[in-house]
Amino acid sequence: MNDGPRISSRKVATEIISVAVAVLAGWLLQPWYHRSEDATSVLVTVFSILAGFLAAVMAIVANDRVLRGRNWRQDTYYLGQIRRELLRHSMTFYIYLAVLVLAFLTSISSTWPLWAQRWTEHSLLFFATLGIFHSFQLPKILSRKHVMAMEKEIRRRRDRETGADTKK
Repeated sequence: MNDGPRISSRKVATEIISVAVAVLAGWLLQPWYHRSEDATSVLVTVFSILAGFLAAVMAIVANDRVLRGRNWRQDTYYLGQIRRELLRHSMTFYIYLAVLVLAFLTSISSTWPLWAQRWTEHSLLFFATLGIFHSFQLPKILSRKHVMAMEKEIRRRRDRETGADTKK
């Protein structure tokens, strides 16, 4: 029997679809990117902002459930959840960094062979598309964290007011 977390088939399907769309976008958008003078600065601006936003989300996730449990076993369980969530966010952060590094490389590539320039641009557009797909989950995560914090506070107040938090 598997004691680890279950893998969501919906999340796996979403990830497969996002990778497929990113491959298509990386391939089909490369000629447009190559001709555009502003594309690199737009990508650098967008992904720099997203990286800062994601760093804030990671801080919220890491701090959200600290010692939320009633005992060390529950705290250990919550710590495992936090680690899994931070791993997902770290992967997204690395995708953002890949976009920034590749954008830098495409901007200095005037002496590169044309094939190297094209493959760098394909890679850049692949990671940019993948990063955008991963970014769509961030507002939902922030909303969920905020609602969970409010629910926790309401339960704490209710327990205090009804005397449910007194030890038996």
